[in-house]
Amino acid sequence: MSNLAVKTEKGPLVFVWAIILFISSLFMPIVFISWIQDLLFYSKSHWFFVAPQSAYVAFMIGMAWIPIVMIVYLIMNYKYELKFLKMFSLLIASLSIPVMIFSATTYYYFDDNGLHYNRLESFNQLETYEWESFKEVKKNYAKRQNTTYLKEYIFILKDDLEIAIPYEGDIRHNEYRLMDKLNENNVTITDNYMDQYE
Repeated sequence: MSNLAVKTEKGPLVFVWAIILFISSLFMPIVFISWIQDLLFYSKSHWFFVAPQSAYVAFMIGMAWIPIVMIVYLIMNYKYELKFLKMFSLLIASLSIPVMIFSATTYYYFDDNGLHYNRLESFNQLETYEWESFKEVKKNYAKRQNTTYLKEYIFILKDDLEIAIPYEGDIRHNEYRLMDKLNENNVTITDNYMDQYE
């Protein structure tokens, strides 16, 4: 690999940047997504605002794609010296931009009107599910090392669409608001707690 990096003048620089970008892709999605979403989408009217794990994973894949293309560029440049290799590599690396944009606009939040969800596969198309549009909410319990814990809330709409929201920090702190709104709108709340002990 050392011969590969030094064959051209810029080879070592490209190789070092590829390593830095690859390592950064492991933790920088948390920083970038949080910063972008706080800047563009967050409002004080939201009870809580969350980017799902799929957003972070997609952003990480988008970021990791760039150093992969850089390494492939170095290998191809070392072996073949193709004329349009640099432009082709830039074009292929730029495919990561839509992936990162889509992931940065993936989030959900609750407020007084209901659940608002912008999915990974849609670009900035916020879907709003009002409280009265829910048919049922299931508290999904799971078991880990003989301990039962609340894993997620599954919101079931009247058209049987299911939206799973993990039971994590922000939803815990706002659970009372959630329950109040669901009870106020006569939404059936069920759970599978007893199923864990059968």
